[in-house]
Amino acid sequence: MLLAAAIERLYDLHVGTTPVEEGCPHERPHKPLLLLAVFDLIDEGLATPEHIPWCQALRDRFTARFLLVRKHNDQNNPDLPFRYLAGDGFWQAFEANGTTPIRREIRVSDIGKVFARFTDGFQYLTATPANRQLMREALMSRYFPHLLSSHPPSPIPNPLSLVADEPLEYGRSPAFRRKILEIYDHQCAACGLRIRLSSGNDVSFIDAAHLIPFSESHNDHPTNGLALCKNHHWAMDRDIIAPGPDLHWHVSKLIDPRRSNGEKDLHELEGKSVLLPKDPAFHPEWEGLSWRLTRLTA
Repeated sequence: MLLAAAIERLYDLHVGTTPVEEGCPHERPHKPLLLLAVFDLIDEGLATPEHIPWCQALRDRFTARFLLVRKHNDQNNPDLPFRYLAGDGFWQAFEANGTTPIRREIRVSDIGKVFARFTDGFQYLTATPANRQLMREALMSRYFPHLLSSHPPSPIPNPLSLVADEPLEYGRSPAFRRKILEIYDHQCAACGLRIRLSSGNDVSFIDAAHLIPFSESHNDHPTNGLALCKNHHWAMDRDIIAPGPDLHWHVSKLIDPRRSNGEKDLHELEGKSVLLPKDPAFHPEWEGLSWRLTRLTA
């Protein structure tokens, strides 16, 4: 397995989101936190990719990061991802006999008795320290970008650009793009354009645009992104249009609707609502929207 393909899978963990009624809807942090804790253990020689013990050291490293990222009703339950990460296809937890997959609740009393291992090629990739570091940084960029301010990434090119069978699109990583298009159902957040061809090749006319560019933010969380058609992506990246914290579009006064139909179309975007994804956990965050609006050309 290529490292880039593995990181794409890390970008799309089955984490689930919290319901609106719990306040501040967000992705559940448990699976990526467990993986970060596991990488720590392997770095320290307390685990190997093929034998990751359910132990107090793992729980402690999980908890240390959990306390930094928890929101509202999140529960400090490392036992849940230790078991349910198996659903993502590259991990399996086993009973003490080493052959029976765990299908039950994992308890504190299981410490030192049960273990997990990476599978499906991840066991080979995670055996290399450089790969673990790239995976660690990818997990933090995707799920916990705000932690990167105190843990800046290494000066290594974005590994998502290494996908051999898919060219890197302008300013995008394939994993970020796929997640944004899935969340927005391939619909432009400005004009509502949705054209998706699925005969032979799955072709979408929509781009994934970062609100704050990855080069500045190292933030690949979906709340730092918008799905935009080619025209509106181009216009936003050139500060001609901007989504604001009021969740409406704003247009530069340089646009004169009398000059062309293209400028007229952009001018008519002024004041229109940003088309949001159905899941409020992925609505664009205020910081990115504010960043864009402050850069709108006067």
